[in-house]
Amino acid sequence: MSYEEILKIRRVQLLLALVTLSLLTMYVQDPPLSLGWDLSGGSELKVKTEHPLPYVTPDGSTVTMELVVQILEKRLNGLGIKDFSISPWGKQYLIIDFAGTDPEQARELIERQGKLVVKVGNRTAFTGAELVRIAPYTKSLSTGKWQVPFTVSEEAAKRFREVALLALRDAGIAPENVTNFEALARDPRVPWVEMYLDDVLVNSAPIGGSLWQEFIVAGKAPRDLVLETGSDDEAEAEAKSVEVVLRSGALPIKLEVISVSSVPPELGMQFARNAAIAGFFAIVSVALVVFLRYRRAGVVLPIIGTGISEVIIILGLASLIRWDLDLPAIAGIIAAVGTGVDDQIVITDEVLLQRGYSMRSRIKRAFFIIFSAWFTTVAAMMPLFMIGMAALKGFALTTIMGVTIGVLVTRPAYARIVEHLFGKTKKAKRRKRKR
Repeated sequence: MSYEEILKIRRVQLLLALVTLSLLTMYVQDPPLSLGWDLSGGSELKVKTEHPLPYVTPDGSTVTMELVVQILEKRLNGLGIKDFSISPWGKQYLIIDFAGTDPEQARELIERQGKLVVKVGNRTAFTGAELVRIAPYTKSLSTGKWQVPFTVSEEAAKRFREVALLALRDAGIAPENVTNFEALARDPRVPWVEMYLDDVLVNSAPIGGSLWQEFIVAGKAPRDLVLETGSDDEAEAEAKSVEVVLRSGALPIKLEVISVSSVPPELGMQFARNAAIAGFFAIVSVALVVFLRYRRAGVVLPIIGTGISEVIIILGLASLIRWDLDLPAIAGIIAAVGTGVDDQIVITDEVLLQRGYSMRSRIKRAFFIIFSAWFTTVAAMMPLFMIGMAALKGFALTTIMGVTIGVLVTRPAYARIVEHLFGKTKKAKRRKRKR
């Protein structure tokens, strides 16, 4: 059978069209494939919640896994991490994968609960829940310190003024008798404004004279305040972290990072190269075994060609949906291709060995076996996909994608090639006998 006749088969045309579309999809994407943290370099954090979720806090609010994931996503986005995934596992664990970020920085951000409490003396003025706007962190031109400006609600501002005036009276100073507000700001008897983040003092400063004047004379309650962290590089990193935490909101439950796994980018690229080499040798090995089994190039070439086409289509679909390819996902692709070769051997054996049936019956018998194997494979992979662990999820998804593409596209194309190939061979032999 000539190549021109093979290319006229509709199933083959569909297969070639999908291969071409997959190659074009990977060509236009930048990068062509989204690699997981273990191939591109990155980290995986296993996180444990303080209590199993859902959990009812002492104040009566319910903490769900969805709420924790939402807050963590805001924090990681605020840190500038683009490629990350958060996978809940059970009722008390989360697995966080991300690329290109210092794992210790991410660990600190995740474990920080983010409960902001602002006090004047021993009285609480307001909390982080009453912040209505957080501005980007910046460096003060007057003090040279890094600071995070924020705005509180009107109720919080009024309470701040009331608490400040009460603190003034506790210090033995009558607000109505104050005339020198700059001297009041320097008076050691007056308590400072203290800001606590997760019960740790992060900022302490006196109330300025102009603010005292607004409190006492104008009766105003300013809503715009700042949290200062210092003037060095560590203070800048702290200001950025504080901004991210305040923007995402406080975690309603404490989190603990119980393990950190990291892969440097150089080692990740080496893993990717080794995976590609392993895939190449797998194809060569399969081709050799199939050739030793059938001793026919007309059988070996379609099996290897459709197997490679199946890999390209899987990669094209992964590129289209931006699915992260990691080592478990590559293992899933290899498993799917291995299943595909098994199915093609079933088709070939049915066609070559079951001579007592018509060609169409032999193909139907083969596909009954193939669809039964597909159903059992998908049924076995679904629990792994639903369990939620990132590694198992990637393996299960790529395996399901591969075997499904196989039974819908590559197996039918191979069956049509074999049907035409051996059907024509049989007809040619009959013609020779008649002559």
